[in-house]
Amino acid sequence: MSTRKLIVASLICGILIVVAGTIKLLQTSGDSGRTIGLFALGSNVQVAGLEVAVSDVRVTEEKTLVNITMSGSDIASPISGWSMLANGEITAPLDSTNCPISESSQRVSCTLEFVVAVGTPTLIYARDDEKAQWLGE
Repeated sequence: MSTRKLIVASLICGILIVVAGTIKLLQTSGDSGRTIGLFALGSNVQVAGLEVAVSDVRVTEEKTLVNITMSGSDIASPISGWSMLANGEITAPLDSTNCPISESSQRVSCTLEFVVAVGTPTLIYARDDEKAQWLGE
């Protein structure tokens, strides 16, 4: 190929990239998706019909303990839906005897156990395509 053809081909590719970027910006500019806030400890948040709060986060030498409170009419398992972002990875709660499955309770308060967090952990509760996040101390 000659130099002129290569220059023309690169210009066409550049123009196509700019057009594709413009189209993507126009698509996302009208996106009114729900933003996920980062809440302080103790904040009560509505997530898919449940009122959820993280009241305390304690990091020990063996694990991270998270005190939560959930209230609502549809709490099957207090552990499901929770995760923690720490140490550069997202982890699920460990099997916790401090957070038993509730049969018909309207309000559950318990302690979730996670792996040891290095740095500041972020707790995440997700249910029915809704999420809430709390920043630990």
